[in-house]
Amino acid sequence: MVSETNFKVYKEAADVLDLSGVPYVIGGGIAVMAFGRLRDTKDIDLYIEDEQQPHALKALADAGFEVDPMDEVRWLSKAFKNGLTIDFILENIGGLRTDKETLSRGKRRMIGKYEFMIMSPEDLIIRKIMAMRSDRHDWFDCISVLSHTYDTFDWDYYIRLARRVSFERALSFLLYVRSDIEHVVPVPDYVIDRMVKTL
Repeated sequence: MVSETNFKVYKEAADVLDLSGVPYVIGGGIAVMAFGRLRDTKDIDLYIEDEQQPHALKALADAGFEVDPMDEVRWLSKAFKNGLTIDFILENIGGLRTDKETLSRGKRRMIGKYEFMIMSPEDLIIRKIMAMRSDRHDWFDCISVLSHTYDTFDWDYYIRLARRVSFERALSFLLYVRSDIEHVVPVPDYVIDRMVKTL
C-alpha cells in the first residue's frame, strides 16, 4: 500500500494545483484506490489540458518540486519530490487527450484522510483499457471500479469515449466482465447491442 509519507507529497502536489487555479483530475492507481480497490502505486497521475502544462510545472517548481517538462515527448511531463514522481498526463494510448469534459466530470473523493479530485469512472476505465498489457493488471482495476460505481455509471459517456479510441477494446472489456463468473457485473444488454451494431 501507498505510505502516509507518499500520500502527503501527492496531496501537496494536488493542493498546489488547486491554489494555482490549474484544473486537473487524478487517474491511475490513486483513482483506482478512490473507487475501492486497495493496491500499490508508484506515482500519482495528474491529467491536465495541454495549455495548462507550463502553469502546472511552474506552480510545482515554485513550491519546491523538481520539474522536467520532457520536451522530447508530447504526452507526458514530470515533477519530483522526496524521491516520488508526479506525472502530468496530456495524452493516453489511443490519442485520448484531457479536455474540459474530462475535467468537469471529476469528483472529490476521500482516500483515507486525504481528499483528491478524482477522474470519473468512465474516463478512468477507458484509459486503463487502452493501457492494458500482459504484465499489468488494468482490467482487474477496471472491474473493481465498475463494480463500485455500477449504479451511477454513465454508459452513454463510456460509448462516446470508446468511439474516440478503440471500440473493439472497449467492447472486449465489457464482454470479459460479463463472462467473469467470480465477479459478475450486469453490463446492460442495450450497451452490448449498441456497441456490436456500431462495429
